[in-house]
Amino acid sequence: MTQQTSLSSWFFGTLPAGAQGRPDRDARIDVFRGLALIIIFIDHVAGNAVSMVTPMALGFSDAAEYFVLLAGFSAALAYGPAIDRKGLVAGGAPVVARIWKLYTAHLALFVFMAVAVAFMAVRFGNPLYYEHVSILPFFQDPANTILRIATLTFLPNYLDILPLYVVLLAMMPAIWLLARTAPVAAIGASAGLYGLAWGLQLALPNFATGGSWFFNPFAWQLLFTVGLVAGHATLNGVALPRSHWLVVGAVALLAIGLVTQAPWSVISGLESMVLPDAWRLELDKANLSLWRFSHALAVAYLMARFVAFDAAWLKRGLFRLLEEAGRHSLPLFCLGVILSMIGTFAFFEIGRGPLMQVVVNVTGIVVLLGAGRMFQWYRDISTKAPRPAPAPVASGMEEVKTA
Repeated sequence: MTQQTSLSSWFFGTLPAGAQGRPDRDARIDVFRGLALIIIFIDHVAGNAVSMVTPMALGFSDAAEYFVLLAGFSAALAYGPAIDRKGLVAGGAPVVARIWKLYTAHLALFVFMAVAVAFMAVRFGNPLYYEHVSILPFFQDPANTILRIATLTFLPNYLDILPLYVVLLAMMPAIWLLARTAPVAAIGASAGLYGLAWGLQLALPNFATGGSWFFNPFAWQLLFTVGLVAGHATLNGVALPRSHWLVVGAVALLAIGLVTQAPWSVISGLESMVLPDAWRLELDKANLSLWRFSHALAVAYLMARFVAFDAAWLKRGLFRLLEEAGRHSLPLFCLGVILSMIGTFAFFEIGRGPLMQVVVNVTGIVVLLGAGRMFQWYRDISTKAPRPAPAPVASGMEEVKTA
């Protein structure tokens, strides 16, 4: 009863403000973020057979939802306390710095894509590469397209997640101020914007495809906000609700997603036997359908409920490598995009047989995990305290102070 009261008091903003302490780093966040990076790489390789066993083929949500949810949670832990201590301007400065880093990483990825696609199209005489990544308008009208690239209104395929994160982080300070007042206010405002995105078809244009952003930020901000509010709860010591009914509901939703989306549902002759056409659900990824949203929350709840914060196996073997990859999500995401494009080129030019499937997937995963290990090694050695300088030897000369 006490836990329910404290949860309710926190959610509706009647809980007295207490000192927020930054919690110990949660290895689960980095492990599952690292796993999401691996899955994103696999799913982005066109014609990849392994994608038949990734979350997008086994349920309503996929790695993109988990990545955004974790991004909101991590943003709360990383930037929220600083905003509370220093104010919106000074505390929000690291948010602006992170946005700039994401923006420049996106531009760098575009340059790589343009060069790589042009090389493949010319080298192999295959102009379909331009259409595969929706980058042809750039080569037809580079002047106007460059302006659209700079304003994030020209997003080729493979380059749609970082711009989403840029917009979500730009919203973060305002969402945090609402969550600090009362989490219900943040959720309510976010749900209202989500409803407007659906009702009024709010979206940002994408001239690469002639439509709108593949990830509509006005809809996807709902998942980011839920993650941020969950991070706010963690900072305030509010425990995760432990309910058998929530567990049953989450498992049931995952079971429905499995029956609906699993590979057997698209096998000729079996699809109507497993699930009648009239029962199939319309899943809109661009606008984050409620089925996708609910499924992602169900997965997150079960992972948080049954994977212990201090589970020893999170620090061992493969999971340690995944954790290190998750700690360096931006460079690993960029590397994953590059590797997925290279894998796609290999499938197009060499073939998609079993051997190539193994080579592309194993190589990509090993490179990603190895890069995570390298980045973490470099961080470890660069943050070690330097040895104290030896005491100066008296020389009778006046010491010259330098800046």
